[in-house]
Amino acid sequence: MELFTARVCPYAHRTRLALLEKGVPFEHIEEDLRNKSERFMKASPYGKVPALVHNGQTLYESLIINEYLDETFPEPPLMPADPALRARARIWIHYFDTYFNADFYAVIQNKDAAKDEELKAKINERFLVAEQQGFGELSGEGPYWLGSKVSLVDLAWYPYFERLPAWAHYRNFKIPDNCPKIAAWAEAMAGRASVQEAANDPAYYIEGYARYAA
Repeated sequence: MELFTARVCPYAHRTRLALLEKGVPFEHIEEDLRNKSERFMKASPYGKVPALVHNGQTLYESLIINEYLDETFPEPPLMPADPALRARARIWIHYFDTYFNADFYAVIQNKDAAKDEELKAKINERFLVAEQQGFGELSGEGPYWLGSKVSLVDLAWYPYFERLPAWAHYRNFKIPDNCPKIAAWAEAMAGRASVQEAANDPAYYIEGYARYAA
């Protein structure tokens, strides 16, 4: 198994976490996204990381790869067995990619100080929806999105939270105080062995996001 990835990319980060959670051996191929190799482009027609090569098959798009990994290597499971709960898990992954992510990046990419508070208010609302309707309804007593066991929802969201030091540094933005469940979840995720193995330190993100914030 080969994983084409890039340290800077949160989407690739998702799939690396899934492989580490599964304990599946893989070859980590770091790709220079400014000088993409021919081999990588054959594996990823979109020219995006991650891309996975397994048993002669090539797969791309992080969420598709992660579901493939969960079906191909069923232990430990990263999606619930119950179809309704599995559907709700997909809803929260979709919420992140369709709504949360754009508003999250809008904060650090904004160059107009007059819009700063407006953009922060909007992402704070997104956080509150996740806190109340996501964690509030699904997490129960466990620290993760679906309770006591980590899932693909956690792996879809967490890479962006590891990058929060850049938001704090450039835009004085952090997890809102009225979202204690999300704050506790981020802390629990940071302590997982898979997360620690794939982690970058805050200085890496502060430097890496300088061009977004400048």
